[in-house]
Amino acid sequence: MGLPSSLKPCLFLFFLCILSVSTINSTALKKETVFFGGKFPALYVIGDSLVDSGNNNHLETRVRANFTPYGSVFEGGKPTGRFSDGKTTADYIAIYYGLPLVPAYLGLSEDQKNNITTGINYASASCGIFPDTGKPLGKCLSLSVQVDLFNETIEKNLKKTFKTQSELSKHLAESLFMTAIGVNDYAFFYNKTTDANEFANKLLHEFLIQIQRLHGLGARKFFINNVKPLGCYPNIVAHTVPRGSCNDQLNLAIAIFNVKLRRSLSHMKQKFSNTSFLYSDYFNFMLGLRGPSSNQAGSNLMDTTSPCCPSVYDGGLTTSCRPNSSSCKMPDTHVFFDPFHPTQLANFMYAIECFHARTVCHVVREK
Repeated sequence: MGLPSSLKPCLFLFFLCILSVSTINSTALKKETVFFGGKFPALYVIGDSLVDSGNNNHLETRVRANFTPYGSVFEGGKPTGRFSDGKTTADYIAIYYGLPLVPAYLGLSEDQKNNITTGINYASASCGIFPDTGKPLGKCLSLSVQVDLFNETIEKNLKKTFKTQSELSKHLAESLFMTAIGVNDYAFFYNKTTDANEFANKLLHEFLIQIQRLHGLGARKFFINNVKPLGCYPNIVAHTVPRGSCNDQLNLAIAIFNVKLRRSLSHMKQKFSNTSFLYSDYFNFMLGLRGPSSNQAGSNLMDTTSPCCPSVYDGGLTTSCRPNSSSCKMPDTHVFFDPFHPTQLANFMYAIECFHARTVCHVVREK
């Protein structure tokens, strides 16, 4: 059953008020003000399609979202390359910190790159932590390539903007670096015969190498999303028995990685001085939208098993809409806009849970 349309404006306004009030209330805890109620000069986004703001528009790939019905409720009602009907989680994080929405790196001219100091988005749909993830679908920017591009931003652009090394170092140290990546590695390379622990260790090793690279480049404040519960996504639950239930084996494998990730961030917090980490439990947030049980095949407010687009979903292999796809009339009655990506409302609910309720996002402490 969907949320009555008459209640949606009120619900959205209520959420918006909570998001604003949270900034005031959060300053009470001094140790957490760096993330809850703090301010950042820039947001640099690294990730996959969850936060891609249009980089794949400029790559030779089948994985794009620069056509309708994507972007139907975005500013101006036009598709931008975001894999949603509207804003992404990265957009709401920028809004929370009073920053402009972060533009896609590949969509910027050199002159624009030289003049942007509020952040850049390097995320690329279908790519992952492993270099070869997503390559069968076309070109994409892997995690290491995204870090390479950020390094280029420093050398070719930021060094022109900030005239002294101390000014540049201050900018980098005070900026926020968000990561949301890893699920495509499981989608492409994990199967029933894979050893979950071994896979998680390899993936985590590669991920931490790039976090250390970012630290070496000057990053000191990290917003780290864990890997989402792929086993509960429409393209998976369409084939489970009973239909609509989660693939628990796949989710368990991802959960193993997430536990290792959280522990590793605690160790890194201890290793690197003057470095802060916010751990975002996106995995359990998405499970929570399904209701009391991760195997519950629906909820009272939102459709949790079928996407809005295409409006008639047969469980095919595609993970996105197509230019000729029909979509549902009310996306905010669905958790998922397409078989792999959430709606704007789900992304907004994430922001509420992260910044106000703080059930999703937690400051990492030393061991």
